[in-house]
Amino acid sequence: MSVRVRFAPSPTGWLHVGGARTALFNWLFARQQGGAFVVRIEDTDVMRSSADSETGVLDDLRWLGLEWDEGPDTGGPYGPYRQSERLDLYHAAADRLVAAGLAYPCYCTDAELEQRRAAALAAGRPPQYDGRCRTLTADERAAREREGLARSVRFTVPASDWVLDDLVRGEVRFPAGMVGDFVLLRSNGLPTYNFACVVDDAAMKFSHVIRAEEHLANTPRQLMLYAALGERPPAFAHVPLILNRDRSKMSKREGEAAVAVGDWRRAGYVPEAMIGYLGLLGFHPGDERELLSRAELLQAFTLDRVGKSGSVFDPDRLRWVNAHYLHHADGATLLGWAEPDFLTPEAMGVPRERLQRLVEAVRGNLTTLADLGSELAPFTGQPFKREPRPEFDASAPQVATASANAFEQLAEWSGDAVKSTIQQVGRDLGIRGRQLFQPIRYAVTGRTHGPELPVIVELLGRDETVKRLRALSTEPAQGDKRANGEDSPR
Repeated sequence: MSVRVRFAPSPTGWLHVGGARTALFNWLFARQQGGAFVVRIEDTDVMRSSADSETGVLDDLRWLGLEWDEGPDTGGPYGPYRQSERLDLYHAAADRLVAAGLAYPCYCTDAELEQRRAAALAAGRPPQYDGRCRTLTADERAAREREGLARSVRFTVPASDWVLDDLVRGEVRFPAGMVGDFVLLRSNGLPTYNFACVVDDAAMKFSHVIRAEEHLANTPRQLMLYAALGERPPAFAHVPLILNRDRSKMSKREGEAAVAVGDWRRAGYVPEAMIGYLGLLGFHPGDERELLSRAELLQAFTLDRVGKSGSVFDPDRLRWVNAHYLHHADGATLLGWAEPDFLTPEAMGVPRERLQRLVEAVRGNLTTLADLGSELAPFTGQPFKREPRPEFDASAPQVATASANAFEQLAEWSGDAVKSTIQQVGRDLGIRGRQLFQPIRYAVTGRTHGPELPVIVELLGRDETVKRLRALSTEPAQGDKRANGEDSPR
């Protein structure tokens, strides 16, 4: 059988980072094996599902670069790819099971079921369905039908053990009696998760199901259904959970890291960082590498290197990974990530080639794309925040004046020429190192540290550089009202 895997989100909210990691593992496995990666929308929870949520989940998957081969928007040979459009299939499968004596109609109301559940718990028994509708005679069922009682369809659970050979967890045994007869179709005609999942996974011919460990408890029900329907189950791989710092399941709570991919996206994190970080949560490449690119993950990923224990989500580590990708990206890539959300109108008005060089110049100062606004401000005609004026050496005004004079006379305006000019000013004044470079940098950028000085001077331009250098001698000292405020670059 060719490799076919799926990611099956419910469109009831945002894409959780745990869901994104599951999608990534499926995508890696499919691409590595030359198989198909499929997206199926599990939207039978009609009260909570929404088109906006589906759009958001798919958009986040695209942003991560996890393109699918079949799905609700692309179609494919096993569609439709929304469960809400496959209801006839579930009803037909339920009818077959009832006809074969493997399922039966149940007329118990929700109130009755809850009362019996509470009684079972009070008596110390498992709160399973007691099976009373399983033994109804044909006449008793007919009488309930004439009364117009709402009915669900329940599966007759066989009294046998079930064994799963999980590709991550190894052999997992489910002893008989773990579950009681469970619902396949609710009284409103909608399928339950386990039933719809099995019907669809079989019909769509998935070879493997790679999903989170929390679904392991669903597996015995699904194995029973595969057997009852005469279908061969896929190979299962239950990957470990992503955990909070206290090793609880990662969820949205005060003081914890964001759990939605969209939150990190809006905060200025880039897709390659998310892929690189999530790819190593629960997976070990088999060597000492601490950061793998998408291409390296594709080469290294195997299910037998996925661990069994949960991995703690570390936002500081993700922040470091994000900074790494920003520091090593070229200008075109950075702009592709940043546009349009992280560039100011002033920056968008800068000619493209110059803007690419500017973002390359400041990339070493970036941790997230949200830093771009303040880093580019001194070079794009925006007011920008200056650091408090440092305690310069007494020669600072002289350095500024001499540099301004030299730049005005410079025949060729380039980074190399600027560098040579600064060095010559230093030789002429007998000044070097911090005494030479810091006054120039502060005059030009309002900071004492930053990108390579000749490059940013070149990009700022001759006129603006000279203007800022000449203003340094009149710059107020630390503590003055203007010293910590905003400066216009013009």
